[in-house]
Amino acid sequence: MEKTLLYKYFENRVTPEEEKDILNWIALSTDNYQNYLKERKLWNMLLLNSQDEETGARRRKRNPVLGWKITAIAASLALLVSLTGYLFKASGSNKNIHSVIVPPGQRTQLILEDGTKVWLNAKTTLTYVAQFDTDARKVTLNGEGYFEVKPEKNRPFIIITERYNVNVLGTTINVCAYNNSANPFELSLLTGKAYLEDSAGAGADIQLKPNESVTEQKGVLHKAPITSYDRFRWKDGMICLDDEPFNTLMEKFAEYYAIKIIVKNKAYNNYRCTGTFRMNDGVDYALRVLQRDVKFNYKRNDEAEIITIY
Repeated sequence: MEKTLLYKYFENRVTPEEEKDILNWIALSTDNYQNYLKERKLWNMLLLNSQDEETGARRRKRNPVLGWKITAIAASLALLVSLTGYLFKASGSNKNIHSVIVPPGQRTQLILEDGTKVWLNAKTTLTYVAQFDTDARKVTLNGEGYFEVKPEKNRPFIIITERYNVNVLGTTINVCAYNNSANPFELSLLTGKAYLEDSAGAGADIQLKPNESVTEQKGVLHKAPITSYDRFRWKDGMICLDDEPFNTLMEKFAEYYAIKIIVKNKAYNNYRCTGTFRMNDGVDYALRVLQRDVKFNYKRNDEAEIITIY
Protein backbone atom coordinates (compact mmCIF):
# COMPACT_ATOMS: atom_id res chain seq x y z
CA MET A 1 0.00 0.00 0.00
CA GLU A 2 1.42 3.41 -1.00
CA LYS A 3 2.22 5.66 1.95
CA THR A 4 0.81 8.70 0.16
CA LEU A 5 -2.58 7.00 -0.08
CA LEU A 6 -2.48 6.03 3.61
CA TYR A 7 -1.69 9.63 4.56
CA LYS A 8 -4.62 10.83 2.45
CA TYR A 9 -6.77 8.37 4.39
CA PHE A 10 -5.51 9.69 7.74
CA GLU A 11 -6.42 13.21 6.57
CA ASN A 12 -9.91 12.07 5.47
CA ARG A 13 -9.22 13.02 1.84
CA VAL A 14 -9.74 9.68 0.09
CA THR A 15 -12.58 8.71 -2.21
CA PRO A 16 -15.04 5.97 -1.14
CA GLU A 17 -13.30 3.58 -3.58
CA GLU A 18 -9.86 4.36 -2.14
CA GLU A 19 -11.19 3.96 1.40
CA LYS A 20 -12.59 0.54 0.51
CA ASP A 21 -9.25 -0.55 -1.01
CA ILE A 22 -7.37 0.53 2.14
CA LEU A 23 -9.75 -1.29 4.49
CA ASN A 24 -9.56 -4.44 2.39
CA TRP A 25 -5.76 -4.24 2.39
CA ILE A 26 -5.68 -3.89 6.20
CA ALA A 27 -7.96 -6.90 6.61
CA LEU A 28 -5.81 -9.15 4.41
CA SER A 29 -3.13 -9.93 6.99
CA THR A 30 -1.72 -9.15 10.42
CA ASP A 31 1.41 -7.72 8.76
CA ASN A 32 -0.70 -5.23 6.82
CA TYR A 33 -2.48 -4.21 10.00
CA GLN A 34 0.82 -3.71 11.85
CA ASN A 35 2.17 -1.63 8.94
CA TYR A 36 -0.99 0.44 9.06
CA LEU A 37 -0.51 1.09 12.80
CA LYS A 38 3.14 1.99 12.24
CA GLU A 39 2.31 4.57 9.57
CA ARG A 40 -0.54 5.96 11.65
CA LYS A 41 1.76 6.57 14.62
CA LEU A 42 4.34 8.19 12.33
CA TRP A 43 1.68 10.46 10.85
CA ASN A 44 0.51 11.38 14.36
CA MET A 45 4.02 12.43 15.34
CA LEU A 46 4.53 14.40 12.14
CA LEU A 47 1.28 16.24 12.72
CA LEU A 48 2.25 17.15 16.27
CA ASN A 49 5.78 18.23 15.34
CA SER A 50 4.61 20.35 12.43
CA GLN A 51 2.76 22.78 14.67
CA ASP A 52 4.61 25.37 16.69
CA GLU A 53 2.91 27.77 19.08
CA GLU A 54 3.32 30.80 16.81
CA THR A 55 1.72 29.11 13.82
CA GLY A 56 -1.11 27.78 15.96
CA ALA A 57 -1.74 31.22 17.43
CA ARG A 58 -1.90 32.82 13.97
CA ARG A 59 -4.34 30.19 12.73
CA ARG A 60 -6.57 30.52 15.75
CA LYS A 61 -6.60 34.29 15.37
CA ARG A 62 -7.68 34.08 11.73
CA ASN A 63 -10.12 31.23 12.24
CA PRO A 64 -11.15 30.30 15.79
CA VAL A 65 -13.03 27.21 14.60
CA LEU A 66 -9.94 25.88 12.83
CA GLY A 67 -7.82 26.67 15.85
CA TRP A 68 -10.08 24.69 18.17
CA LYS A 69 -10.11 21.81 15.71
CA ILE A 70 -6.30 21.68 15.35
CA THR A 71 -5.81 21.92 19.10
CA ALA A 72 -8.33 19.15 19.75
CA ILE A 73 -6.75 16.87 17.14
CA ALA A 74 -3.24 17.42 18.45
CA ALA A 75 -4.31 16.82 22.04
CA SER A 76 -6.19 13.66 21.22
CA LEU A 77 -3.38 12.27 19.08
CA ALA A 78 -0.95 12.86 21.91
CA LEU A 79 -3.28 10.95 24.21
CA LEU A 80 -3.61 8.20 21.63
CA VAL A 81 0.16 7.72 21.56
CA SER A 82 0.55 7.92 25.34
CA LEU A 83 -2.32 5.52 26.11
CA THR A 84 -0.78 2.60 24.23
CA GLY A 85 0.59 0.44 27.03
CA TYR A 86 0.38 -2.87 28.84
CA LEU A 87 -2.32 -4.37 31.01
CA PHE A 88 -1.16 -6.66 33.83
CA LYS A 89 -3.62 -9.53 34.28
CA ALA A 90 -4.13 -11.60 37.40
CA SER A 91 -2.68 -14.61 35.61
CA GLY A 92 0.65 -12.80 35.46
CA SER A 93 0.67 -12.31 31.68
CA ASN A 94 1.02 -8.96 29.91
CA LYS A 95 -1.34 -8.10 27.09
CA ASN A 96 -0.90 -5.10 24.78
CA ILE A 97 -3.90 -2.75 24.85
CA HIS A 98 -4.78 0.30 22.82
CA SER A 99 -7.07 3.26 23.43
CA VAL A 100 -8.35 5.31 20.51
CA ILE A 101 -9.63 8.76 21.49
CA VAL A 102 -11.66 10.81 19.02
CA PRO A 103 -11.67 14.59 19.58
CA PRO A 104 -14.79 16.81 19.42
CA GLY A 105 -16.15 17.38 15.93
CA GLN A 106 -14.23 14.45 14.44
CA ARG A 107 -14.73 10.75 13.68
CA THR A 108 -12.43 7.85 12.87
CA GLN A 109 -12.50 4.20 11.90
CA LEU A 110 -10.33 1.14 12.43
CA ILE A 111 -10.21 -2.60 11.89
CA LEU A 112 -9.62 -4.88 14.87
CA GLU A 113 -7.38 -7.95 14.68
CA ASP A 114 -10.34 -10.29 14.11
CA GLY A 115 -11.48 -8.29 11.07
CA THR A 116 -14.27 -6.39 12.86
CA LYS A 117 -14.74 -2.90 11.40
CA VAL A 118 -15.41 -0.03 13.81
CA TRP A 119 -16.44 3.58 13.25
CA LEU A 120 -16.13 5.95 16.23
CA ASN A 121 -18.06 9.20 16.66
CA ALA A 122 -16.85 12.44 18.26
CA LYS A 123 -15.70 12.44 21.91
CA THR A 124 -15.50 8.65 21.90
CA THR A 125 -12.91 6.36 23.49
CA LEU A 126 -12.53 2.72 22.48
CA THR A 127 -10.19 0.45 24.45
CA TYR A 128 -9.26 -2.96 23.06
CA VAL A 129 -6.50 -5.57 23.18
CA ALA A 130 -4.17 -6.22 20.27
CA GLN A 131 -4.97 -9.95 20.46
CA PHE A 132 -8.40 -11.10 21.65
CA ASP A 133 -8.85 -13.98 24.09
CA THR A 134 -9.85 -17.40 22.82
CA ASP A 135 -13.27 -17.41 24.53
CA ALA A 136 -14.50 -13.84 23.90
CA ARG A 137 -13.65 -10.62 22.07
CA LYS A 138 -14.08 -7.70 24.48
CA VAL A 139 -13.85 -3.95 23.89
CA THR A 140 -14.76 -1.03 26.15
CA LEU A 141 -16.73 1.89 24.71
CA ASN A 142 -17.29 5.38 26.09
CA GLY A 143 -19.16 7.26 23.37
CA GLU A 144 -20.74 6.12 20.12
CA GLY A 145 -19.57 3.34 17.84
CA TYR A 146 -20.83 1.60 14.73
CA PHE A 147 -19.62 -2.02 14.53
CA GLU A 148 -19.56 -4.51 11.67
CA VAL A 149 -18.64 -7.55 13.74
CA LYS A 150 -16.80 -10.42 12.10
CA PRO A 151 -18.91 -13.55 12.77
CA GLU A 152 -17.34 -16.19 15.03
CA LYS A 153 -19.77 -18.82 16.33
CA ASN A 154 -17.80 -19.81 19.44
CA ARG A 155 -16.32 -16.43 20.35
CA PRO A 156 -18.87 -13.67 21.03
CA PHE A 157 -18.03 -10.01 20.62
CA ILE A 158 -18.78 -8.06 23.82
CA ILE A 159 -19.04 -4.28 23.98
CA ILE A 160 -18.63 -3.10 27.57
CA THR A 161 -20.17 0.27 28.45
CA GLU A 162 -20.68 2.14 31.71
CA ARG A 163 -24.18 0.78 32.21
CA TYR A 164 -24.71 -2.22 29.92
CA ASN A 165 -22.83 -4.96 28.10
CA VAL A 166 -23.76 -5.74 24.49
CA ASN A 167 -23.22 -9.34 23.34
CA VAL A 168 -23.13 -10.07 19.61
CA LEU A 169 -21.83 -12.70 17.18
CA GLY A 170 -21.90 -11.60 13.54
CA THR A 171 -23.73 -8.31 13.65
CA THR A 172 -24.03 -4.76 12.36
CA ILE A 173 -24.80 -2.60 15.36
CA ASN A 174 -24.73 1.01 16.59
CA VAL A 175 -24.10 1.71 20.28
CA CYS A 176 -24.42 5.16 21.85
CA ALA A 177 -23.14 5.09 25.43
CA TYR A 178 -21.40 8.23 26.62
CA ASN A 179 -20.33 8.08 30.27
CA ASN A 180 -21.94 10.69 32.54
CA SER A 181 -23.95 12.13 29.67
CA ALA A 182 -27.42 13.62 29.36
CA ASN A 183 -27.86 11.64 26.14
CA PRO A 184 -29.56 8.29 26.83
CA PHE A 185 -28.01 4.88 26.20
CA GLU A 186 -29.12 3.59 22.82
CA LEU A 187 -28.49 0.29 21.06
CA SER A 188 -29.60 -0.29 17.46
CA LEU A 189 -29.35 -3.65 15.69
CA LEU A 190 -29.25 -3.47 11.90
CA THR A 191 -28.34 -7.08 11.07
CA GLY A 192 -27.52 -10.27 12.98
CA LYS A 193 -28.19 -11.07 16.63
CA ALA A 194 -27.54 -9.18 19.86
CA TYR A 195 -28.67 -9.03 23.44
CA LEU A 196 -28.21 -6.50 26.18
CA GLU A 197 -27.34 -7.25 29.79
CA ASP A 198 -26.91 -5.01 32.81
CA SER A 199 -23.19 -4.69 33.60
CA ALA A 200 -24.04 -4.46 37.31
CA GLY A 201 -25.90 -7.78 37.21
CA ALA A 202 -29.31 -6.20 37.81
CA GLY A 203 -31.01 -8.70 35.56
CA ALA A 204 -31.65 -6.68 32.40
CA ASP A 205 -31.44 -9.10 29.47
CA ILE A 206 -33.06 -7.89 26.27
CA GLN A 207 -32.70 -9.70 22.96
CA LEU A 208 -33.00 -7.68 19.77
CA LYS A 209 -34.10 -8.62 16.28
CA PRO A 210 -32.74 -6.92 13.15
CA ASN A 211 -34.07 -3.37 12.65
CA GLU A 212 -34.84 -2.95 16.35
CA SER A 213 -33.41 -0.50 18.86
CA VAL A 214 -33.53 -0.17 22.63
CA THR A 215 -33.20 3.14 24.48
CA GLU A 216 -32.90 3.89 28.18
CA GLN A 217 -35.31 6.58 29.39
CA LYS A 218 -35.27 7.50 33.08
CA GLY A 219 -33.71 4.16 33.95
CA VAL A 220 -36.20 2.09 31.94
CA LEU A 221 -35.33 0.30 28.68
CA HIS A 222 -37.74 0.74 25.77
CA LYS A 223 -37.58 -1.37 22.60
CA ALA A 224 -38.89 -0.07 19.28
CA PRO A 225 -38.44 -0.60 15.52
CA ILE A 226 -35.88 1.52 13.65
CA THR A 227 -37.86 3.96 11.51
CA SER A 228 -34.99 5.88 9.89
CA TYR A 229 -31.40 4.97 9.07
CA ASP A 230 -30.28 8.59 8.68
CA ARG A 231 -29.48 8.40 12.39
CA PHE A 232 -26.42 6.29 11.54
CA ARG A 233 -25.02 8.46 8.73
CA TRP A 234 -22.66 10.03 11.25
CA LYS A 235 -20.21 7.25 10.29
CA ASP A 236 -20.11 8.79 6.80
CA GLY A 237 -19.47 12.23 8.28
CA MET A 238 -23.06 13.49 8.08
CA ILE A 239 -25.47 14.82 10.69
CA CYS A 240 -29.09 14.35 9.65
CA LEU A 241 -31.88 16.15 11.48
CA ASP A 242 -35.46 14.96 11.23
CA ASP A 243 -37.90 17.07 13.22
CA GLU A 244 -35.36 17.52 16.04
CA PRO A 245 -36.38 19.84 18.94
CA PHE A 246 -34.17 22.94 18.96
CA ASN A 247 -33.12 22.65 22.62
CA THR A 248 -32.29 18.95 22.26
CA LEU A 249 -30.21 19.72 19.19
CA MET A 250 -28.26 22.42 21.03
CA GLU A 251 -27.49 19.94 23.82
CA LYS A 252 -26.13 17.52 21.25
CA PHE A 253 -24.04 20.24 19.58
CA ALA A 254 -22.64 21.26 22.96
CA GLU A 255 -21.52 17.72 23.69
CA TYR A 256 -20.39 16.88 20.16
CA TYR A 257 -18.27 20.00 19.66
CA ALA A 258 -17.22 20.35 23.35
CA ILE A 259 -18.58 23.87 23.69
CA LYS A 260 -21.12 25.39 26.05
CA ILE A 261 -24.30 26.69 24.35
CA ILE A 262 -26.65 29.03 26.18
CA VAL A 263 -30.12 29.69 24.69
CA LYS A 264 -31.35 33.01 26.08
CA ASN A 265 -34.63 33.09 24.16
CA LYS A 266 -36.59 30.04 25.28
CA ALA A 267 -39.13 30.60 22.49
CA TYR A 268 -36.66 28.95 20.11
CA ASN A 269 -37.22 25.66 21.92
CA ASN A 270 -40.62 25.46 20.18
CA TYR A 271 -38.90 25.05 16.81
CA ARG A 272 -38.17 21.65 15.32
CA CYS A 273 -35.26 21.29 12.94
CA THR A 274 -34.74 19.27 9.77
CA GLY A 275 -31.64 19.25 7.59
CA THR A 276 -28.31 17.61 6.71
CA PHE A 277 -24.73 18.85 6.97
CA ARG A 278 -21.20 17.54 7.32
CA MET A 279 -19.69 17.09 10.78
CA ASN A 280 -16.31 18.50 9.84
CA ASP A 281 -17.88 21.80 8.76
CA GLY A 282 -18.10 22.73 12.46
CA VAL A 283 -20.68 24.19 14.80
CA ASP A 284 -20.69 27.65 13.17
CA TYR A 285 -21.70 26.21 9.85
CA ALA A 286 -24.39 24.11 11.52
CA LEU A 287 -25.82 27.17 13.23
CA ARG A 288 -25.82 29.15 9.98
CA VAL A 289 -27.76 26.35 8.29
CA LEU A 290 -30.34 26.43 11.09
CA GLN A 291 -30.64 30.21 10.84
CA ARG A 292 -32.31 29.77 7.45
CA ASP A 293 -35.39 28.44 9.23
CA VAL A 294 -34.99 29.65 12.82
CA LYS A 295 -34.35 33.39 12.88
CA PHE A 296 -31.93 33.58 15.79
CA ASN A 297 -28.65 35.41 16.35
CA TYR A 298 -25.67 34.24 18.36
CA LYS A 299 -22.40 35.47 19.84
CA ARG A 300 -19.30 33.42 20.41
CA ASN A 301 -16.78 33.81 23.22
CA ASP A 302 -13.71 32.03 21.93
CA GLU A 303 -11.70 32.28 25.14
CA ALA A 304 -14.47 30.84 27.32
CA GLU A 305 -15.68 28.50 24.54
CA ILE A 306 -19.28 29.65 24.95
CA ILE A 307 -21.95 30.31 22.31
CA THR A 308 -24.91 32.45 23.38
CA ILE A 309 -28.07 32.29 21.27
CA TYR A 310 -30.49 35.21 21.63
